[in-house]
Amino acid sequence: MERKSCSPLTLCLIILVIMGLVGYIHFKKELVSKLTNEVQLSEAEVREKDLDINNYDVIVEDRQKEIDNVDKEVKEIQDEVGKLTTAKEEKDKEVKACKDSVAVLTNDVAAVEKEKSDIEGNFGGEKTKWSEEINGFKQKLQNQSPVCAFVKATAEVLKNDSTIKDLCPQIQIAAQVKS
Repeated sequence: MERKSCSPLTLCLIILVIMGLVGYIHFKKELVSKLTNEVQLSEAEVREKDLDINNYDVIVEDRQKEIDNVDKEVKEIQDEVGKLTTAKEEKDKEVKACKDSVAVLTNDVAAVEKEKSDIEGNFGGEKTKWSEEINGFKQKLQNQSPVCAFVKATAEVLKNDSTIKDLCPQIQIAAQVKS
């Protein structure tokens, strides 16, 4: 009998063990399912991060190309600036030479103007002196010599004797008017 009594108990015990194992397997399956979901999510995140990294790599390459282009443009502009600087230095030298020549010419002009003013001053003095002398001669010509009052000359005498013409010009004029 003992065998008989043990059997339902054993059977119950086996059923309990089987149910425990089924529960344990079910728990492990859910755990595996959760872990699989987490792995899939992690893999999706990794794929997304890889896509982001690839996008960033493309962006970095584009930016690097832009930087290279800008560097080329900067180099070209620096070369151009170098050429322009050289040209500017040459023009500055030409301007300095022009300014120097203008200074020399200004000095020459000042010297010529001083000489001109000196000459004009001298000319003015000489002109005044000559004008006074001419006025004196005119005065002498207008003042008739007392000798001319006693000279009786005809046109023939005036033609032959030039000293009478020089000393008494009024007689000459009067003789020409009478003829």
